[in-house]
Amino acid sequence: AEGETSQKKKSKSEKKNTEVFFDQKHLLWFGGICVFLLLIRVGYDDGKGKAKQDDLLDGQDLYEVLEIKKTSSDKDVKKAYHKLAMKWHPDKNPNCEECQLKFQRVARAYEVLSDPMKRKIYDKEQKLMESAIKSNTVSITTSNYHELVKSGDIWLIQVYVDWNEFCQHYAPVWEEVASRLDGVISVGRVNLGRDKGLGSRLMGSKDTVPSIAIWDGATEVRRVRFQFHDVSVDGLIKFVAQAMRERFKVKELKDARDLKTFVSDNRNKVRAVFVGKAGSLEQVSFIAAASKFHPHLALAITSKLSVGQSAWEGIKPPAVLLFRGDEVSDEPAMISGRLSKKEMMKKLNDSRYLFCPRLIAGNFHNVCESSWCAVKVIGDGEKPFASARVLVKVKNAVKPAGLNVSVAAIESSLQSPVLSSFGKVKKGDVLLLHREGDGAVESGEKKIRYWILEKASSEDETSLTSLIKQIATKGEGSNVVEGHVDGGENALTSKLVPDRVSFTQVVFDFVDNLSVEKQIILYTVLLSIGVLFSFYVGKPILQATTLALDQKYLQQDNQEDLDGSDSGKEASPRHHSDSEEEDDQDDEDEDVVLVKKRK
Repeated sequence: AEGETSQKKKSKSEKKNTEVFFDQKHLLWFGGICVFLLLIRVGYDDGKGKAKQDDLLDGQDLYEVLEIKKTSSDKDVKKAYHKLAMKWHPDKNPNCEECQLKFQRVARAYEVLSDPMKRKIYDKEQKLMESAIKSNTVSITTSNYHELVKSGDIWLIQVYVDWNEFCQHYAPVWEEVASRLDGVISVGRVNLGRDKGLGSRLMGSKDTVPSIAIWDGATEVRRVRFQFHDVSVDGLIKFVAQAMRERFKVKELKDARDLKTFVSDNRNKVRAVFVGKAGSLEQVSFIAAASKFHPHLALAITSKLSVGQSAWEGIKPPAVLLFRGDEVSDEPAMISGRLSKKEMMKKLNDSRYLFCPRLIAGNFHNVCESSWCAVKVIGDGEKPFASARVLVKVKNAVKPAGLNVSVAAIESSLQSPVLSSFGKVKKGDVLLLHREGDGAVESGEKKIRYWILEKASSEDETSLTSLIKQIATKGEGSNVVEGHVDGGENALTSKLVPDRVSFTQVVFDFVDNLSVEKQIILYTVLLSIGVLFSFYVGKPILQATTLALDQKYLQQDNQEDLDGSDSGKEASPRHHSDSEEEDDQDDEDEDVVLVKKRK
């Protein structure tokens, strides 16, 4: 009897271990969830839909479209429609897009005014619009939207209606914000009552007025719908600052260690750090000015005075610190954070000419943007800003003479495949490159002519300046080696080696450069792969572990049964029941205990 009981327990344990942990039903449920998430993203209205029929009117008065008065009768409406329809009909005006557009507007206006109910509603709306909310900001309509908003500038756009009480309450705040942001970013409004098509696209499917959005060209940066208690000037400016930080990947520094990491991780760019109040107007002005040089300028902000003092002891916020060397202590520069956007842009642009980046794979055209490019050969681990300080001074010295020379540094051992194209080049030499020919710069078809300026002649600022001027005007110089790069730009750029960066940094940069939609798709795919991997790879491990635990617990139960039977023999005879129902009940009780132990 004990052997049969043990065998029954073992067979039930093996049966439970053969249960499927991830069958087709679970797979269908998981697939359905993934599809649901994708449908949510696809169904999201990002304001980029096609124009609706109301865009044809572009906020125009329907009576003006039909060239009639508001008191005109239905007969006059019909007569005016037939007259204009015959005038602008596409059959009478072939190959005329403007005529076709006017014909469609006339038809749309007649559709509304010929229906007594629609006309009554329209007249009522027009009366409400007579008390329109006045504003000094730009009025954005379907006709000027592409010209203004999609021009590449940063826009703060409000979608509103004149008769909404929240919009009326918000109007003074909007005007104050617009006056403060004047000259920093562009500010405009869209009247939803007059231009429903454009207003609906900019608002999204679930927003209500007033709706605020930040747009950078054709890309929406951030959208918000203000409630009654959220309306404030400082709150909206803070919203603008946060949205622009997200758009241009502005890093927030919390301590001196973050500053040190930021400077070292972006050593091939000029690094600009704003020190001042978070969400302030000065911060918005800084980001708006620096965005003109994005992504060639690395941006960061900090509200901690101690962070700024770690690089510049006497700093007074708001201020902007500019780092051109490899470390925080490598001669940083400071400019006032209270400058206007135009003045800030000039200072940031000048800082680019005081910077000597490394020449690495992928940045040749950005670094050597001029037809003339002077490249200093430095050793591995050397700081390009310190090593090429003379070269930077020469660049600014030849600029008044109309000679625009880009400067860069190249590491001798890391970029040895490139340097082999120039023959014998030693550490400390200067390579003067000149792109010549009619090929396009981006296509790499330009031929490259080079001169090797030896270390002895490249360490003195005066002699190096005169030598570069002589080569640029006459095409030759004394004590220089001259030649052409075989294969031109294509051969040169193909040999450049990437900078030494960690794999994780490359992955993070790749993900950061993806749009929000692509990031959501990437995370969904990775989550799906992770779940499937855990089920199909983890299932055998889980089964083996469960089987081992069950066998362990069965052995313990058998040992307890043996101990109990031995004690029963010594004490008093035990009455056993031969009933199958009692055996099944005992098995069920043991199964419950086994399940509890497994959990």
